[in-house]
Amino acid sequence: MSAAAGRRVFLHIGLHKSGTTYVQNVCRANRAGLAEQGFHFPGGRGGPNHTFAVYDLFGRRPRGSEDDRISGQWDAITRDVLESPSATGLISEEALSLASQGQARKAVRSFGDAEVHVVVTARDLGRVVLSAWQEDVKTDQTWTWRDYADALADRGARGQAPARGFWLRQDLSAVLDVWAGVVPRERVHVVTVPPPGAGAAILLQRMGEAVGFDATSLNEPARWDNTSMGAAGTEVLRRMNVHLHRRLNQRQYHDVVETVLAPIVARDPAAIRLSVPPSDREWIDHEAARIIESVREAGHPVVGDLEDLRPAYVEGGRTPEAVGTDELLDAAVLALAGLTERFALAKWSRRKDFARITDAPAAARAGSAVRAGWFKGKRGVVTLADRNRIAAGGVGAFLRARSALARRRGQR
Repeated sequence: MSAAAGRRVFLHIGLHKSGTTYVQNVCRANRAGLAEQGFHFPGGRGGPNHTFAVYDLFGRRPRGSEDDRISGQWDAITRDVLESPSATGLISEEALSLASQGQARKAVRSFGDAEVHVVVTARDLGRVVLSAWQEDVKTDQTWTWRDYADALADRGARGQAPARGFWLRQDLSAVLDVWAGVVPRERVHVVTVPPPGAGAAILLQRMGEAVGFDATSLNEPARWDNTSMGAAGTEVLRRMNVHLHRRLNQRQYHDVVETVLAPIVARDPAAIRLSVPPSDREWIDHEAARIIESVREAGHPVVGDLEDLRPAYVEGGRTPEAVGTDELLDAAVLALAGLTERFALAKWSRRKDFARITDAPAAARAGSAVRAGWFKGKRGVVTLADRNRIAAGGVGAFLRARSALARRRGQR
């Protein structure tokens, strides 16, 4: 009997923008808790990387950079799952939703005799379309909302960006068909993202129900959340991308813009939640209805409710392009201040020690210490004066007296 016999493997393949970041970070933070329930989530210090593993499976490499961490990662992650003492492995990476049937077949065959299941999380198109546009901007694209939405609505434009990438990632029925051609249909599970306001914990509970773990016992919080930007922050990044004109390679852009700058502008307290313009809702509703009906007819096991995929629009929200000049300026200043702080802290943390004088005489060191104490005391007094009127009066009197003394000495 092979090592894979009797073992189960769950591949959580997305879809993109369906709470995958949240689920992945909860699983990372709770590896020990999952292991106690018999589930192995690969990774951690020295472990294989889920994203790199899927890139390796696809032969994909970041644009403009040589990243040798990718080579061999798919074999490493499959071996890690098959050699784990846990009976069930869980791999989560939304890029798997882009697999061709040949790539999906190769992925499944990598686990030998193990029973492979596929879990697809899906969110309503009304929320996804806005989030996907912002995500594209965060990955150095420059199209406006109007250009983006018009391309998605045009069935004749689906062979070109941006429509091509969106529908490859978000046509749930097409993704399910690929994987149902590789594993039995009853092992391709659909988990719907709950409606707005329901709370992320419900998504985790649904994921646990599909995979078989108890979500309520995963108590370690996720360390990072993929927070959405407001309209002004998104437009600032879009215009910045125009000026950058892809001078950064994919890894450089990710490390600076996606990892640092985007979270900074997402913290804008004045940001208003985005809403799909009314003029775009008809085609979104039509596509959502098509997908819902297709999934229902296919008969896949569903955790949640397919009606959760019916678009829910934010009324009174900000439409993507309704951004004023003052808002853009505020968002740009926020971004500049945040980047300045991050750069300064990073620079300081990597500073080299100045040359130290280690053989100074004791008297010189004592004199230096006295001068340092005197300077520190003066700094404390003037800092207090900036907050206290009495102290400010004393400092002002001292400065006037010093000036008068200087004048008298100059007259001699």
